[in-house]
Amino acid sequence: MRPWLGHGLFVAPLTLWKTHRRVLLPVFHNKIVEEYLGVISEQANILIDRLSEQSDKGEFDVLKYITACTLDIVFETAMGERMDVQHAPETPYLRARHTVMTILNMRIFKVWLQPDCLFNLTPYAKQQKDNIELTHKFTDEVVKKRRIEYERQKNEGNIEKTDKLRAVLDLLFGREIEFTDEQLREHIDSITIAGNDTTALVIAYTLTLLGIHQDVQDKVLQEQYSIFGDSKRGTTKEDLQQMHYLERVIKESMRFYTVVPIIGRTVDKDIYLPGCGVTIPAGAGAVVGSFAIHRSESVWGPDANKFDPDRFLPERSVNRHPAAFLPFSYGSRNCIGRNFGMLIMKSLLSSIVRSYRISADEIGSLKIEMLLFPIKGHQLKISRR
Repeated sequence: MRPWLGHGLFVAPLTLWKTHRRVLLPVFHNKIVEEYLGVISEQANILIDRLSEQSDKGEFDVLKYITACTLDIVFETAMGERMDVQHAPETPYLRARHTVMTILNMRIFKVWLQPDCLFNLTPYAKQQKDNIELTHKFTDEVVKKRRIEYERQKNEGNIEKTDKLRAVLDLLFGREIEFTDEQLREHIDSITIAGNDTTALVIAYTLTLLGIHQDVQDKVLQEQYSIFGDSKRGTTKEDLQQMHYLERVIKESMRFYTVVPIIGRTVDKDIYLPGCGVTIPAGAGAVVGSFAIHRSESVWGPDANKFDPDRFLPERSVNRHPAAFLPFSYGSRNCIGRNFGMLIMKSLLSSIVRSYRISADEIGSLKIEMLLFPIKGHQLKISRR
């Protein structure tokens, strides 16, 4: 990931990560991300319209529709750029991103491609380099354009007076750390890459699970009707705060199909594990199997392999270990955008469930790449309500 994301927040070394996370954290405060609800509602409306082409037409893979929508949301809120991926999904930038991700996946599971000295002898090395350069060029141009606009507003004394929506990138100018353009590109690329695919996958898994478990879908719909009535309007922060059952459904979906199935860490000091009497030495690499933890009967009880949103009721969660649920990792290096991700997931799922009846047979066998995917895709059927 280093050639692509450099020292972006998700792969930054500890000393740099500490200072940069402290500066980035306020940008993802609830009051900030709630300002993006208008963007989310606009893109949700486009998604509902795009899905209509599949209504009453049999099974289809919903992930590509969700991914296009979340890309449009993430790009506009993170960069301030309207990409219109939902209407024009084939762009050189998006093709380059997909190529780089494909090569990274390949290197993870083909051990002979992991050493740079061997990888650099293959055609993949040049392909990766060329496509990373293309993605960097795109983000560099956006950063340069937004910095020029920031400097203009600063000189005119209008930075805090604008009514225009300020993207995450705009909020990173003029902080206590003066980020270089390269650092801004690394952070924004990290946010758009980490924030899109995971969010889209959770939504796709949740929709498929709702299609399988019709009783759960009915309860979600009942909650939505209690909030919206027959209205198809976008969501407000007050609406989102009332979606208690939908939030439990999303959490259970993230437990049941953990889209980041393993979490890698470098151990910075010796850690003794009393349960097995093993000491992990400083400098070692460690992998946390979050998917395995989420399906463990010793952690979640004998019904760990049952889909049950009510296991996240407050009274059933009170004695649960805080590290038992790891969809956003855990500890100080947890996901900085988890609240924003939940806001997107609840908003899009609310719009879809209010517009379409969903049915699905099964999710089937899974495959692990960098993320967790069903081999046959997220196949479901929809019909207009």
